[in-house]
Amino acid sequence: MPDVLLATGVDHPDLWEDELVLVEALAGRGLSAGPGVWSDPSVDWAAARIVLVRSAFDYIRDRDAFCAWADRVEAATPLHNPARVLRWNSHKSYLRELEAAGVPIVPTAWVDAGSRTDLAGLLAERSWRDAVVKPAVDNGARGALRVHAGDPEKGQSHLDRLLAERDVMIQPFVAATETSGERAMIHIDGRFSHAIRKDQMLAGRTFSLARTPPIVPESQELALAAQVLSLIPESPLLYARVDAVMDGGVARLMELEVIEPVLFFTKVPDSAERMAAAISARL
Repeated sequence: MPDVLLATGVDHPDLWEDELVLVEALAGRGLSAGPGVWSDPSVDWAAARIVLVRSAFDYIRDRDAFCAWADRVEAATPLHNPARVLRWNSHKSYLRELEAAGVPIVPTAWVDAGSRTDLAGLLAERSWRDAVVKPAVDNGARGALRVHAGDPEKGQSHLDRLLAERDVMIQPFVAATETSGERAMIHIDGRFSHAIRKDQMLAGRTFSLARTPPIVPESQELALAAQVLSLIPESPLLYARVDAVMDGGVARLMELEVIEPVLFFTKVPDSAERMAAAISARL
């Protein structure tokens, strides 16, 4: 059993490409690391010195099972990030809590599963001409759809399908995501490490690391990230990614990713070494 088990999903049983750099950095510190599929009952998580959630993108297919798995692992060996944080972050209602604590987020209409909402009426009421409809448990914009107030039928059908089983969030489309872009600020052990411009996913194209250049974030964005992370009781977290966008001169939180965020080690090579150092220190 390796020293460090990297929990992954069934779609990436041998880890995603960005994690292989971390495995090499850990080896340079004398620590062995390898993958384990979180939903595989044969994996002996307790035998590892530490478990990190990494490429487990498929947790959204069974959130309850994933959260129960995290509780079991944490009872047996150190888990990062902590199980409570994973559960909290796995439903985007965490944004409501952060907003209540003073964090600027994108305005959001929250709709409970099993309810019925007139999308055209909601967009008119809020003066949103361009909006995004997406499930509250999701990643990689898999279930997100951009809709226009002038043509709400497609959006209403999408909303109805989602609400049949899932909680939904509706937000105005932020034009800056197509211009200056959404910024992902990666923090390791509570400290800012590096940042990249995220790939625009709403067009439905496949994610590509080639479209994620390193960037220098604005001071407002860094201040927002520090504010967000300070509100998490378990801070400093081993890893966290704060996704933000500059909207009309205001840095707004798009997502806080503390479960299985891509950390873009391949874009900034020294970042993997910083992560390996943080893991080694915790051991």
